[in-house]
Amino acid sequence: MIISTTTRAVRSAVTAEPGAGATAAWSCLVRRGMLHSECEAVEHWVLEPGAVLSSTPQHGVEEALLVLEGELALTTEDTEHAVRAGQLVLLPHGAQARLVAGRTTVRLISVRVLAAPVTDRLPPRVPELVAF
Repeated sequence: MIISTTTRAVRSAVTAEPGAGATAAWSCLVRRGMLHSECEAVEHWVLEPGAVLSSTPQHGVEEALLVLEGELALTTEDTEHAVRAGQLVLLPHGAQARLVAGRTTVRLISVRVLAAPVTDRLPPRVPELVAF
């Protein structure tokens, strides 16, 4: 069993637009190897108003973002959406997206997994048989 707390972030990871001064702090809850090899990371984020997270095709992962508190503006190549607490954003492999925290602090959970072209090359997993 893995138990983690999200009460304090471990480092300042992202800065908003130049000169804005807003930051995003994160706590890693799970890293690859702790669960399944397909899972890259599970992280808790706290974004100050105006902080920016971006996803680019170079990241090579698919991502699910669950907004716990606050509101984000999600901008993709062809659309813009408001994402509120309780809503989930799915960013497929190769997606270009920009998420900007609104007027209040935003808390979210991100789950990053390897893309299908990568996981399709992994050997099949066989469940371990454990004697009790």
